[in-house]
Amino acid sequence: MTNDELGAEIRRLGPWHHDIEIAPGIRTGDPAWRPEPDPAFGTPSVIDPFANFERTVADLFPEGLKGRSFLDCACNAGGYLFAARKLGAGRCFGFDVREHWIRQAHFLAEHVPSDDIDAGVCGLAEVPGLGLKPYDVTLFSGILYHLPDPVAGLKIAADLTKELIIINTATFPSRQDGLILNPESRAALMSGVDGLAWYPTGETVVREMLAWCGFPHTRLRFNHATANKRGRLEVWGARDAAVFDHYDRIRPLVVPSRLSRLTGRLLGRR
Repeated sequence: MTNDELGAEIRRLGPWHHDIEIAPGIRTGDPAWRPEPDPAFGTPSVIDPFANFERTVADLFPEGLKGRSFLDCACNAGGYLFAARKLGAGRCFGFDVREHWIRQAHFLAEHVPSDDIDAGVCGLAEVPGLGLKPYDVTLFSGILYHLPDPVAGLKIAADLTKELIIINTATFPSRQDGLILNPESRAALMSGVDGLAWYPTGETVVREMLAWCGFPHTRLRFNHATANKRGRLEVWGARDAAVFDHYDRIRPLVVPSRLSRLTGRLLGRR
């Protein structure tokens, strides 16, 4: 395909959330190829899954993902599948409930190295019926806060994970730990499909959910505020604490000083 033909296909399959280079100078997130906005579907943000995932893997596994399998729940266009394969992962599988994103993943598979990668249209509740073998590493990003039963949903993914699960989720910070109602559109591309969903209030809730699912060892990658009194965090959960050996060596835990703890209490921080 010529560059113009690639661009036309990118536009036809849009809008895109994953920005991936499919030919020299041709990226799916290029504004030149964006379709006209459709209010019914919303306007997805654009992210670079390769850059995001390379940083994560470098912190956890200095040898990359060689010898490890990879599962991506709610994989969108499959960007993290292709990134995992580039980093040496073997068997890679992703699923998303929206056909829109899987059409994009299949298009990418024609232009980005994709051996041992598969992606299909599937809802999380249907996954146990697929007969999948467990995966070493699971990505559970951008899905927890779109589920009508987030604990049961996470358990499905956890039961298919042998080593590490990565949760990246929006939050609704509150002084009381819990889940807060998140009613959402069933049509918008970046929403769930059930209408009913829940925000975790923060890190403690996600850690407790992971522990109940069999992943008691956790590390907080980040936790920051976003717009409209929301937040975003990423927590890594492991069955065995040894998974974090490399991460703990390169990013040792900083214990707050007595003065900083006192200041935190005076400011109402934990």
